[in-house]
Amino acid sequence: MAEKVLFLTGRLAHQRLEKVLRELEPPPFEWRIAEMGVKVAALMTQAIIARRLDAKLASEADRIVVPGRCRADLDHLTARFGVPFERGPDEVRDIPAWLGRKGKA
Repeated sequence: MAEKVLFLTGRLAHQRLEKVLRELEPPPFEWRIAEMGVKVAALMTQAIIARRLDAKLASEADRIVVPGRCRADLDHLTARFGVPFERGPDEVRDIPAWLGRKGKA
């Protein structure tokens, strides 16, 4: 059974994130994206995530990835939702390298 990863993002990065994840071949995991209702993903706070992340959606993931510039307390969010949170790369375009893959030139 494939690992399920939930990516949290903002409105501006949503389409770019989806494009980068779709281009991963073969896909390293099953993925979903949850938009947190903020324009810029880096501005998500722990309180915003805790309030806006659907608990059912979170519980269906094996891990949850927040943008690298998001300064939320990931230990607190992990305890709250019961799913490991981790910080991804600062830039969406760096996701393939973060996963140990080659990205597009």
